[in-house]
Amino acid sequence: MANEHKIKGIAFDLQFTLVCLENFSLGRWFELFDAGFENVIAYLNQLGVSFDLKRLKMMLHRVRNKYFALIITTDQQYFTEEILRDTFSKCDITLKTEQFQDCCKLYHSIEIPAWKPFPKVLETLEQLSTDYRLTLITNASDFITQEILRLQNMQPFFHLVLTNARKPRPYSFHQFREAMQAEFNELVMVGDDVTTDIEPAISLGMKTIHAYRGYEYLMHHAEMEITPDKVISKFEDLIQAIEELESFEIS
Repeated sequence: MANEHKIKGIAFDLQFTLVCLENFSLGRWFELFDAGFENVIAYLNQLGVSFDLKRLKMMLHRVRNKYFALIITTDQQYFTEEILRDTFSKCDITLKTEQFQDCCKLYHSIEIPAWKPFPKVLETLEQLSTDYRLTLITNASDFITQEILRLQNMQPFFHLVLTNARKPRPYSFHQFREAMQAEFNELVMVGDDVTTDIEPAISLGMKTIHAYRGYEYLMHHAEMEITPDKVISKFEDLIQAIEELESFEIS
């Protein structure tokens, strides 16, 4: 990284910032999970686990809806491990640790290949990575993240990958700062979610770029009074946004 840059590192969210699902809707996303859950069911049968199929599917939908309702009302993030653990517990299914981990991977087995880079993401990341150290900060699991990066040939662009970040909790942002050996006001966060990406970065003093996709993931986010330094709707506009942030005085 060239010494003359005021910006010492750029962090990115992954899903809905760098990669997207074609024709996204929550219904389509859940369909991908349900397709993956069919692979979970086949695996449970292979293990010889006894369960009521109708009850298991019903319980998955009920538990998943419960956690999604909590996400909407509390802005807390919940993860596959919590959803499947709760579902299996209610269906009296007990698995060894490695078997449960296999189920979590299978649950995402159809979803993972469906994530594709937004237009111009690969070209833009390649250009930025020649001048800046790039970091990925994502709430996704390490397995999901590494598989998406591998399938989409994005691994070479990142100096650091932080998974299971539990944003908006600040720990991963502190890890980013320490790895870059910089002050927060010398760092940039790029993300689509105002509450998990932009708001915590602003509170720490980072520069922020909101990747606005024409909608907010949760409706009440659109009403929040959060002002990022820059807003982009096309990823290729990121280069100019970074150049404009470089022209700002670090304060």
